[in-house]
Amino acid sequence: MKQHRIILIAGCLAAIAIGTAAEPPRSSVKDDRMKMFLQRFPQADTNKDGVLTTEEEQAFRSKFEESRRQKQQQQRRAEQNRPKPTRADVKYGLHERNLLDLWLPDGASSKTPLPVFVYFHGGGFVGGDKNLFDPTGYLKLGYAVVAANYRFVNGKDVLTPVPMQDCARAIQFLRYRAREFGINPNKIAVGGGSAGAVITMWIAYKDDMADPRSDDPVRRQSTRVTCIVPTAGPTNLDPDWIRKNLGGPPEIHSSLSLFYGVHDGDYNKPEVKKLIAESSVINHVTADDPPTLLIYSGTLDNLPLPRDASQGLLIHHPHFGKVLKDKLDAVRVESRFHHEGARPLPDDLAEFLAKHLRGKP
Repeated sequence: MKQHRIILIAGCLAAIAIGTAAEPPRSSVKDDRMKMFLQRFPQADTNKDGVLTTEEEQAFRSKFEESRRQKQQQQRRAEQNRPKPTRADVKYGLHERNLLDLWLPDGASSKTPLPVFVYFHGGGFVGGDKNLFDPTGYLKLGYAVVAANYRFVNGKDVLTPVPMQDCARAIQFLRYRAREFGINPNKIAVGGGSAGAVITMWIAYKDDMADPRSDDPVRRQSTRVTCIVPTAGPTNLDPDWIRKNLGGPPEIHSSLSLFYGVHDGDYNKPEVKKLIAESSVINHVTADDPPTLLIYSGTLDNLPLPRDASQGLLIHHPHFGKVLKDKLDAVRVESRFHHEGARPLPDDLAEFLAKHLRGKP
């Protein structure tokens, strides 16, 4: 009996040892989780030593939650204040986020198709919503207005340029349904902020993406637009170029890894370099591109940015607009570069749209 107890105890100890060997220590699991968290949110490492502490993680989570609450409050206010769409949540594609809202100004007549201003929201390609956009200012100018959602990147099966392709389809859809919606298919202006600005410029500078042989009548429509108004858009999304020309935090932006599907920090793989070239709108500029009003804020003379500069300051820097303006000038595309010290934006914007959507000098 005693020998049996010894054998049983030995077996239990062996089982415990095997179980312990099979499962990593708690500290190892925590370390792995912290490394993954740091990879997803490099800005959480406030002292930039490459190691995320529990205090840094908790501070970042607290700041993130506060930011999320503020955005939710902002969204609720925007939804309460903006006018009700003439048509809401119109599906322009198969995905659940392929939705758009359409507004027509007071007194609009179906006999007179209206120029239309199309807006794509920002949010780092991982957030944002059309419901945050207030069309009131454009409606007062007499334009039809559209705001559209698009798919978010996730680092896996949805990468760049999927969001841009969604929005290009939204333009084709509007053109296909133009008569029904009461809009002029030949007078389409496009704008957006941050990620929406990238989308705006990508659509404008890419060659026409119409597929005349498609079985889908929407895809047969042109993606070309009349003029564009991008706001605070990064025009070159090559991490090496950004670090060299602007400085700033080395991780650049927390969405970049999801945008390109890079989870090891290596942006030099051939397949990734291809995505970078495709997504950097400055690479697509040609002489037949539409008139462009580039809108930025801030100064041009603070480069290179320090490593502790915010990601927002870096990715929205007006230097992106300057280099694009130089290229547009080189191929003689009409463009204006609005930044700190320029004439008042409302006047410039209204004049720009009137010139190109209504033919007014």
